[in-house]
Amino acid sequence: MSATILITGASSGIGRETALYYAQQGWNVYALARSTDKLAELAMQFSDKIVPVSLDLTDMTAMQIWLSTLPVTLNFDVVLLNAGNCEYVDATDLDLAAFERTFAINFQAVVASTKLLLPRLKAGNTLAIVSSMAHFFPFTRSEAYGASKAAVSYFTESLRVDLANTGINVCLIEPGFIDTPLTQKNDFAMPFLMPVAKAAKRIFDGINAGKLRLRFPRRLGYLLRALSLLPYGMRSKLAARMKQS
Repeated sequence: MSATILITGASSGIGRETALYYAQQGWNVYALARSTDKLAELAMQFSDKIVPVSLDLTDMTAMQIWLSTLPVTLNFDVVLLNAGNCEYVDATDLDLAAFERTFAINFQAVVASTKLLLPRLKAGNTLAIVSSMAHFFPFTRSEAYGASKAAVSYFTESLRVDLANTGINVCLIEPGFIDTPLTQKNDFAMPFLMPVAKAAKRIFDGINAGKLRLRFPRRLGYLLRALSLLPYGMRSKLAARMKQS
């Protein structure tokens, strides 16, 4: 019997590529996203493996209704909570609505999805949650995005502690710059930009190996960790200089 994965944010970027990769490996894939058209196009590539599910993950009721239509015996071998978005803000005129939108999808939807999907996991299954390396360093205009990803990383690591006795594997995924429609909007240099297909393989291999945390590209992770060791004042000055360059 084929293994089954549920992936959120599956209509584009990392989610889409990872859904395709898992389907190529023979997995059954429940692909969740808002865009019905993009999901339909995705499912056409593996019609026998990919089940498109059009849902707004910020609508907990809609998720509950959909889950109630599934067989009660269905367990997911892997749940990959990947959906997210990035909005940059202006520090001199903070857009509160941008913060609300960013946290709604990047954090609150992760918490709600975790609550609803945990009953569909059992010992030996994996809950994988996508955060970002963005919270490692104070990047310009990233107050909303970076803060939401910091919240996701802390939530995931704390959750792992509290689920330790359940046998459910909790994997924290913290990508750097990945070549997706989201990053293609950026107007600044993105060091060690990784092709999205390579990121999908890293996720598949890491989850399959039972890793607790995945960070890629590794070179960016090493660089950001080195920067975090700088004296706090020096680190702040460097971040300000990077903004001006």
